[in-house]
This record gives sequence, C-alpha cells and structure tokens, in this order.
Amino acid sequence: MILMQFREIRSCPEHRQVIIVLGEVGGHRTLVLGADPDESVRFAREIVRNPKSEHPIYDFVESLSRTFGARPTRIVLEYVPGAGLAGSVAFSGREGEASVPCYPSDALALAKRAGVPIYVSGNVFTHVRPFVPDPSEADPLGGVAEWLEGIRPQDFSSSPPGDRLAAE
Repeated sequence: MILMQFREIRSCPEHRQVIIVLGEVGGHRTLVLGADPDESVRFAREIVRNPKSEHPIYDFVESLSRTFGARPTRIVLEYVPGAGLAGSVAFSGREGEASVPCYPSDALALAKRAGVPIYVSGNVFTHVRPFVPDPSEADPLGGVAEWLEGIRPQDFSSSPPGDRLAAE
C-alpha cells in the first residue's frame, strides 16, 4: 500500500467535476481522479464545509460509526479489473476490523473528515497509462501555440521590418 495525501483539489466547470490530485507521501507518484457530477457535489460540500456545519450523508455515517462503536482507520483506493478505481473505508470496532466499499470520492471525503490516512494499492499504478492527448486534439490551432512560443518582444516594433533585420 502506498500512503498518499491531498495535493490539490480543483473544479472543472466545463465537465462539472471535481478534480482531486493525490501525491505520494515521501515519493513522486501522483494520482488524479475526476469525480462525476453527483459525487462532485457531495465531495465539494464536505471539503469546504465549516466543521460546525452539517452534511446529511456524512453525518449519518458518523452517527452509525459511533452507534456501533466503530471508527474509521484508513481509506484504500484500488484498481478493480473491468470496473476501474474503487474505494473502501476500513473501520475498527469491538468485533475487529471491517472494510466497507464506497465511491472513491466518498472515501476521500471521509478521510478528510475523520483525519485518517489515504492508501492506494500498488495495482493502481500498474494499470494506468500516461495521459497522451489525441494527435488531432493536441494542437487544434495547427501550430499557432508553437509559433506564439517563439515570439520575442523585439518582434513588436514600430519601425519597418527591413530596419529591424538590418539592426539584428
């Protein structure tokens, strides 16, 4: 298991998703997750909430946990072949330890609320491919971005082009 921490959380208004960036504690690996719109709303409400405010779902989970004498100890994200990323919350109670499956974004919200560590199984990193943009989408402007990178301040002059070339 790889210990991770929140590195960045941002919103993607275009896709109505929350983008969650986790970084390996003491390492270089990064995991980026996009939560679907419904999950994003729950996650965002929990992340930005005042500790004294309420959140119906997570308050309910917290009440269940107290009622049954169980406390969250960690969350785990793992790759499930054919299904993708899965989350679970490990609880420790009178009967020992039990793991409860949930959406990855809910597991992360509970980790933040309860202050428990976030672990990612190693298989998450063995089943991912680096993001490579589709060549047709890589530069939709046909080289304009590259051309803009090469522009220098002296390219903007009030003198005629011939005068600039002679000076260079």
